[in-house]
Amino acid sequence: MLALLLACAPPDPDALLRDGRVDEAIAAFATTSGRSIPSGHPTAQALAKRAQSESWITVVEWVRWTEAAALLEGVPGTRTHPLDVSFESWAVMATCTAGRLEAPWRVAVGRSTGPDDPDPNEAGRPGEGVAYAKGRVVGTAMTLEAAGSASGGAALAALFDNLDRDPPAHLVTIVLADAGGSLAVNVTRRDGVWWTLSTNDAAAGAAWIVACGSAS
Repeated sequence: MLALLLACAPPDPDALLRDGRVDEAIAAFATTSGRSIPSGHPTAQALAKRAQSESWITVVEWVRWTEAAALLEGVPGTRTHPLDVSFESWAVMATCTAGRLEAPWRVAVGRSTGPDDPDPNEAGRPGEGVAYAKGRVVGTAMTLEAAGSASGGAALAALFDNLDRDPPAHLVTIVLADAGGSLAVNVTRRDGVWWTLSTNDAAAGAAWIVACGSAS
C-alpha cells in the first residue's frame, strides 16, 4: 500500500530542480501554483544551475527571482522622462507604497553592474549575483492575492530597509507593477540622499515619491 501511495504522490518540484530536470520542475510547480516561467530565460537557466548546489534556491525562489528579472527587463531603455525629486530613506516608504498598490502586485529592484560583480553562474550567498539583461536583481516583493497583503508588505519593508542599510553602489531601478500598470523609476544615491533620475511616467513617479517619501 505504501508503495502505491508513493507511486501516486505528485512529483516534488524542488527535487526535480536539483536533479536538473528543469522543464519537469516548472510543470510540477505550475500544477499546484498556477505560476510558470520560461525555462529558457537566462536568469532561470543560471539559477537552475546553481540550485544543484545551493539549498536556498527552491522552485518558489527560482520562479520569484526569474519573475523579478523579467519585470526589470520590461523597463524601457529609451523614451523615458527626467525626474528630479529626492527622498532620504527607503524604509519610511514601505507601508505607503504597499498601500498604494492593488493586489496582485509586484515590486522588483535592480541595479547596474560593476567590474567586481561575480559570475551569475557561480555559487554565492542567497540572492547574490542574480543577473538580468540590464544588471543584477537586488530583491523583490509581491502580493498575489489580497489575503496575502500583510506578508507582501512585510517583504517590501525588508527589501526597502536593506536598500538603506546596504545601498547599491550603482544606478538603481525600481519597478512597481499592479493591475493599473507599471511604474519604473531610476535612482541614485548622492550626498546621503536618494535622487530620482528618470522614469517611464513622470507624473506618477513624482506623485509616488512625494506621497511616500515623507510618510511616517
